[in-house]
Amino acid sequence: MARQPKPGKKFKYDLSAVLKVREIREKKEQEKFAEKNREYLEQKRKEEEIKEEKKGKEEELRDVFRKGPISNFEKVMRRRAHLEVLKDDLDEQVEKVIEASKLLEEQRAHLVESMKDKKIMEKHKEKKLDQYNKLMQSLEMKFMDEIATQRFKHEQD
Repeated sequence: MARQPKPGKKFKYDLSAVLKVREIREKKEQEKFAEKNREYLEQKRKEEEIKEEKKGKEEELRDVFRKGPISNFEKVMRRRAHLEVLKDDLDEQVEKVIEASKLLEEQRAHLVESMKDKKIMEKHKEKKLDQYNKLMQSLEMKFMDEIATQRFKHEQD
């Protein structure tokens, strides 16, 4: 058991250094999470850009077919090849988004774990403070009882 605090002394948490370390660790995990989230959003934005470009090029190709007879078939084939490249780029970007999402979820798990660790220390500190307050209250009551007893004895004499 820890040593008894002296009456009138201010509460001092013995594990404050550990709590401070866990707070710092949580902040670092939050920063890492924010970075992973930015990376994920960037990959998602790129995916949307590629989708939009592909959609636009597909619409252009449809317009060429709608206009009627095709005068330059080579141009159509190049557009078709470009669409294939865009499709491959989109597939690759989807993979990057999935990977970024996995990294984001891993970082979220690390963040949650560090938050739990900090919360445990905060609860421990609160519990110790409650114990300290109860002890101080009992010491104060004991002191008041002594004063009352001495006053009673003094009045009896």
